[in-house]
Amino acid sequence: MVLGTIFIVTILGTVILAIITSQSRLMHHQVSRIQASYAAQAGMNLAFERLRNGNTGNFSLCNTGCTYDDSDIPYRVDVTIGAPGSGISGTRQIDIRATYTYTNP
Repeated sequence: MVLGTIFIVTILGTVILAIITSQSRLMHHQVSRIQASYAAQAGMNLAFERLRNGNTGNFSLCNTGCTYDDSDIPYRVDVTIGAPGSGISGTRQIDIRATYTYTNP
């Protein structure tokens, strides 16, 4: 009876540990996706500001080796501002790409 109880408790503990580990990985992935989304929005805001000031062209946001060195932006964000008339109704097209790679912790 005691061995059966120990076996059942061990099985339940293993199942609960597997669920917690899975949820932890899922939450980490979700947080990383949200951070990449906010980094892309930061690139969009900077692109709008550059257009207001008359600056155009391509630029990048990231930790190292980019046009702007923003240590609080965890992912590389590449921004391309198109030529006048490249967008809808004569506007400029803005392409923003956040390079996001999930790594299992």
